[in-house]
Amino acid sequence: MLQLQPQNLLVQKTFGEAVEACLAGNPLTLDRIVSDFDYTTLHISNDSGDKSVLYVSIRTKAWQSVAACRGGSGLAAFLESKYVGQPGVEVSREIESGYDYTLRVDLRQVQPEAIVQLSLLKTLILSYPFQLAFDEFVQLSNASVAAGGESGSSLESSTLHTIRYRDDENLFIRAASDRITVIFETIFQDETDKVFGKVFLQEFVDARKRNRTIQSAPQVLFSHEPPLEIQQRSQPQAATVQDSSRRFITFVLFPRHFQTQELQFSTVSQLTLFRNYFHYHIKCSKAYMHSRMRYRVDSFIKVLNRAKVDEDDADDDQLQQQQQQSRRTITGRKVVH
Repeated sequence: MLQLQPQNLLVQKTFGEAVEACLAGNPLTLDRIVSDFDYTTLHISNDSGDKSVLYVSIRTKAWQSVAACRGGSGLAAFLESKYVGQPGVEVSREIESGYDYTLRVDLRQVQPEAIVQLSLLKTLILSYPFQLAFDEFVQLSNASVAAGGESGSSLESSTLHTIRYRDDENLFIRAASDRITVIFETIFQDETDKVFGKVFLQEFVDARKRNRTIQSAPQVLFSHEPPLEIQQRSQPQAATVQDSSRRFITFVLFPRHFQTQELQFSTVSQLTLFRNYFHYHIKCSKAYMHSRMRYRVDSFIKVLNRAKVDEDDADDDQLQQQQQQSRRTITGRKVVH
């Protein structure tokens, strides 16, 4: 199966080429638009007065919902903390028109590590609600221990972080004192997608049971109805075709999945790409089955063609039979063989 990378490889390639050209004394003229998953667009362009300075701007559908987390004042500071220590990278004073966030990059000072961080801009934006959930987990865990949480009761945060990354699909995150629950809301366009999706997700559950080496992986749940964590948020509506195609995928993260900064980044990167990973493999499975069906049809046609008598051979046999039937002697008698 294909494992999607969290960084945007085209952004990395663009900045790599721009840095090489700048160091060679021939800066490139760039005005490039890069498309990413989930209605995300990045724009890389030169400064109007200095070609050795590039601006990278991002527009993503999830920006407003992510920025609304914690009162809408923490996302800019969170992103600035990720780039403030990178040489040659700073937050632009003016945001490019039509975009949500802009960074200014000096090609004469930027380092390879900073280029990798620039290619992770969308992942860092989506990781902000996760970071808030990690902080809430620590607070709830301390509060549970202070309140004598040894009895088995767990505290749950009253805040439900919502990422609206598509028109009708959301990502919900809720922290508790012993876990963090991540819920994907997805819509299947075709009836066959529902079947493939159910089989695909059932394999997540079965593989976790069969293979001991991955039993420490997060628990995966698949449901038709909204989970308890988001039932209060979901308002009852009349049943529609879209509602019947809506499914919910739940990941339960335990402390072992986000104990360190490296584990947090790995977990967030894989979760933010899960929806694309999931639907991509559904389409690949359908394409594979169609190719196998076409192959079987071609093989059946070849068998039928081998069993069919050619018209030329049939005409020759018929003509020979007619000639044999019409053979007579000089007296008019038929020749008997």
